[in-house]
Amino acid sequence: MRMPRGDGGMGAFVGRRAEVAEITALLDRVRLVTLSGSGGVGKTRLGLEIAGRVAPGTAVIVDVAAVDGPEALAPAVTCALGGPDVSLLVLDTCEALIDQVASLVSELLTADPRLRVLAISRQSLAVSGEHLRVLAGLSGAEACTLLAALSGAWLPEVCDRLDGLPLAIELAAVRLRTMSPADVLAGLDDRFGLLVDDSRGPSRHRALATCIGWSHRLCTVGERLLWARASVFAGEFDLEAATYVCQDDEFGAEDMADMIAGLVDKSVLLRRQTPAGVRFRMLEGLREFGAGWLARLGRQGAVRLRHRDFYLRLARCAEAEWRGRQLLWCHRLRLELGNLRLALETGMETGTGLDLAGALWFLWVCCGMQEEGRHHLDRALAGDRRAGPARTKALWVCAWVAAVQGDLPSAEGRLSECRAGDPDGHAAAYVNQLRAQVAAQRGEAARAMPLIRDARDRHRSAGDVFPGLLPSSTVMAASLLAGGDVDAAVEVLTDCLELCEACQESWTRSHLRHLRAQADCLRGDVAAAGEHAREALRTARLFGDRVAQASGVELIGVLAIAEGRVERGATLLAAARGAWSALGGGHLRSPVLALISDSAALDAKCERFGNFTARGRKFDLETAVSFALGEKETPPEEGRPTGS
Repeated sequence: MRMPRGDGGMGAFVGRRAEVAEITALLDRVRLVTLSGSGGVGKTRLGLEIAGRVAPGTAVIVDVAAVDGPEALAPAVTCALGGPDVSLLVLDTCEALIDQVASLVSELLTADPRLRVLAISRQSLAVSGEHLRVLAGLSGAEACTLLAALSGAWLPEVCDRLDGLPLAIELAAVRLRTMSPADVLAGLDDRFGLLVDDSRGPSRHRALATCIGWSHRLCTVGERLLWARASVFAGEFDLEAATYVCQDDEFGAEDMADMIAGLVDKSVLLRRQTPAGVRFRMLEGLREFGAGWLARLGRQGAVRLRHRDFYLRLARCAEAEWRGRQLLWCHRLRLELGNLRLALETGMETGTGLDLAGALWFLWVCCGMQEEGRHHLDRALAGDRRAGPARTKALWVCAWVAAVQGDLPSAEGRLSECRAGDPDGHAAAYVNQLRAQVAAQRGEAARAMPLIRDARDRHRSAGDVFPGLLPSSTVMAASLLAGGDVDAAVEVLTDCLELCEACQESWTRSHLRHLRAQADCLRGDVAAAGEHAREALRTARLFGDRVAQASGVELIGVLAIAEGRVERGATLLAAARGAWSALGGGHLRSPVLALISDSAALDAKCERFGNFTARGRKFDLETAVSFALGEKETPPEEGRPTGS
């Protein structure tokens, strides 16, 4: 069928400007382009838009799904190409006869050097000269624009739940004719029952379930089974996770890579290259379809337990390797947050919640996730009151997280509970370490010192470098500084920085350098203090350690004022206070800063520079850190210091 000029009665085309420009330009250089992607992603509509631009009036289209069997494919294509001046052949729904289409396209391109082919398929043709472009869903703004054009409603949450799929958005727009936005949003809990429109054209596009079912029929039995089992993943996963969670007696690890490749090829799985390796995910509709099959197979519980076990094993591996591979594990587990949350949820139901929540202490404490860590730890401790090592560990981890948040009463309460439930004193080193940390945060250096000495001795005897000796040494150095013994603090800091270097330990090193900056300032070496403070802040940013970042911005602000750069200092101190407020906790100003500068005097100086203070209050944490590091120098605002 020859394509008409214009949009062919399909209405205004929304979004996809980058894709249209790229593929239009590509078809000027190459002869075969395949538009691939999951069902409902808008391949056909995009293909028609591109064809109308590349070959207006000289493009023909064949819907492979409408051809009456493999034998009828070649005659149908020959008939379409029989007209005058055909320059572009568009083959839609190639996955219906993928092998036959691939063979025919190869023959056509060899026979006619002027012909170009635009294939539209959920599966690549895998022939020589093919240029594959995989479509994702519409961006948030594009999806909302499409829904608004169809229904008059701008509903970002609905579009997000629909993965930006044009088909799903069009079906939702039909429902919005008779349902309120709130009812449609609630109805998406059963998206396959909601997203149906019997008045649409091709039967495979009349319902989301039918569209996805078309992809399901294209899969082998093994691929269907993997699709169902992989639906337990929350977000992305990698080959190692899929192999552990999804294999059993029906297919083994040796089959996994090929079956995953098959699901990627059929646009069931999306593939993404990351610094941590290749990762896969399903769109939410595909995941829910697979979950429905898994439930019907009666295997959902068993697969979820394997999912829980894999992520508990992953957390323990990260904990064991944390000392030397911190940033790698920090980034890796951030990618796995959805799956870790699901594993924690399963663990709460099956008795391993305490183990997993406790094993992830480094994620909660070091990587800026205190609020989420407290949530999981509190839930696990409330839901599983069995005495034992898992509970003891979860208690001191929860105390540590609470202390970092500045919630000192809760930290003390968890430590008391930990001591009461640990009669043999297995956790005494951590309990005393954290009791000393709380005392130091309260400015009670004299009370902290005997506790932290005991904790360090215990950690050293046990060979516990991290999370034992090094973090406890940070508390000791802070306590010595607060007590005025700067030389002793510098000695501890120097020794521990050398140990961090030997162990390739980055997180504690950033905290030690932050303290060294304070020590240098107390000694009058503001320049050296600035170098240490900036290096500490750079590392804290890499970990996403928001508390350390807020502390770093504050310290660099104090140092700026000490150097006479009051405008800059006023901006940074105002930004630090905004950061503390955004973190939702109390102001954890180091007691050592009180030795460096009087807080009231600082406030008085800053108030004279009201314009700069007001500007600093507008900074988010990212902007404040960039400004503190000299990476983002915002122009000074007009005006003189107030009161001048």
